[in-house]
Amino acid sequence: METNGPVSANEASAALAAAKQTRARVAWSGYPAWYWLATGAGLGAACYAALLPSWWALAIAPLAGAALLIVARAASRVRGVRERCQRGAMTLRDRVILSGPAALVMLAGSAASKFASWPLAVPAVLAGMVFAGTGLILSARASRP
Repeated sequence: METNGPVSANEASAALAAAKQTRARVAWSGYPAWYWLATGAGLGAACYAALLPSWWALAIAPLAGAALLIVARAASRVRGVRERCQRGAMTLRDRVILSGPAALVMLAGSAASKFASWPLAVPAVLAGMVFAGTGLILSARASRP
């Protein structure tokens, strides 16, 4: 950005804050609701496959991973952004906020499934719901001005 004359510290600070706000809005807004729901379901399926003690895990995990790639590609086409070709607008902090709770639920669920007698689907459903809910909330919050 070129300026005609000197820029004060207040103006530079305001411009930097506006750029950070725009970057956050780009990172979260534009994702359709089906993206968060489908990705949450895919993560839940992958979590369920990881908890299975039999050979079904070998069949479900690659299918869930392929479904997640297809959903991510479809969402990037809807948004008009090719995430692979450029670094995304989502910062490390944003990624931790989005994926951290779901990862904690997956880890806690897998550890608890060794000792508890509930069905293996409980941690998988919880992980999917936490991811989808977090994504929907943060996306809706970013789309507000």
